[in-house]
Amino acid sequence: MRAIRFLGLALVLVLGFGVSVAVGEDVKSGSTKKVGGPFDVKAITGEKAGKSLCYYCQYSAQKRPAVVMIFTQKADDNLVTVVKAVDEVQKANEKLGTVVVGVSGVEAADFEKIQTTHKLTTPLTIAEDKDGPAKYELNKAAAVTVLVYKQGGEVTKNFAFKTTKEAAEKAKEIAAAATEAVK
Repeated sequence: MRAIRFLGLALVLVLGFGVSVAVGEDVKSGSTKKVGGPFDVKAITGEKAGKSLCYYCQYSAQKRPAVVMIFTQKADDNLVTVVKAVDEVQKANEKLGTVVVGVSGVEAADFEKIQTTHKLTTPLTIAEDKDGPAKYELNKAAAVTVLVYKQGGEVTKNFAFKTTKEAAEKAKEIAAAATEAVK
């Protein structure tokens, strides 16, 4: 009888642990109030390919009404889903600024491969600071951080995902936030 109770207790503990792991905490990454300001990237694709520049600076100087910055630690088809959704918003409104910033090990070759296959509109870049700009407060636990902000830097929507798959599942929400911000 004691053995059965012990096994039952052990099962409850294991299942309870499994539920808490499955539910987990939402990951937080990046500011929810104002973007961190200027930082340099190396453009891998787009009209500035091969150059180092500051897209934050460029879009601010152009007085873009809204910008979508996608910081990613991984370059895969799930990321492509997110970028394609943002590309569609950008194609419908040329004033929207968009940029993907590879951090934490994303290499130029990763983005070149994606661009060759998918022909994305959004520039794919690599942050000059390997882990991304410190003032953007990116969380290493977030595979993807998306900041949607208005002219002047006010963040209108912040998305953070533990995996690129989670980001892809929210691509429509990201696109909707970009559409709303550019109005």
